Amino acid sequence: MKKIFFILTAILLSISVSAQENSGKGKDKQKNKGNISQNDNPGKSKEKDKDKDKEKDKDKEKEKDDKNKDDKVKNDEHDRKVWDGVGDNSCMKPSKNQPAKVRSSFQRDYPNATNVRWTKCRGDWTATFSGGVLRSTAVYHANGDRRDTRTPIIKNQLPPVVLDSIIKKRPHINIGDIIRIELPNLAQDIFRIKDATDQKSEFVFLNALGEIVKYDY
Repeated sequence: MKKIFFILTAILLSISVSAQENSGKGKDKQKNKGNISQNDNPGKSKEKDKDKDKEKDKDKEKEKDDKNKDDKVKNDEHDRKVWDGVGDNSCMKPSKNQPAKVRSSFQRDYPNATNVRWTKCRGDWTATFSGGVLRSTAVYHANGDRRDTRTPIIKNQLPPVVLDSIIKKRPHINIGDIIRIELPNLAQDIFRIKDATDQKSEFVFLNALGEIVKYDY
């Protein structure tokens, strides 16, 4: 009986060990299958990467287009204000091949200028640029002499004495666009204020003291 008992016990242990080994092999097979399934089609993975790259490129192009459109809107608005009343639409058209003296003078006057765009207006060369928060237009004669620099500003940026003066002189004024004119040989700025009270707009020039002056804009 003892012999039979030991034989049966040995058989049961052998069956148990064999079952455990088979179970482990099954798990390994499943794991290997999982790994194979993930790597069995590298072509699909490459296609996905290409699609992602294409999407990124599209996003970059869209951002670039949006920026160009935004810049154009800002430039058009700036030009409208600066050249309003001049009566020459060509002042807003980009130009090339500026004289060396003009470019040299501009770089000397505004070494930190960014987003520079050149136009030509009534025989003068004009550089529209960013110089910090505001955007300005510098006007140069062909010999490199700077005529003036024109910067659109808002009413709150007017010197108080200038704002008080124009309101006193024209109590019913409807203040439109304002251009600050900086002259290279004049310590004080001149302010060009658009009076849009009547159907026909009028431009008034005042110096920094609030006095009405004449200026060949």
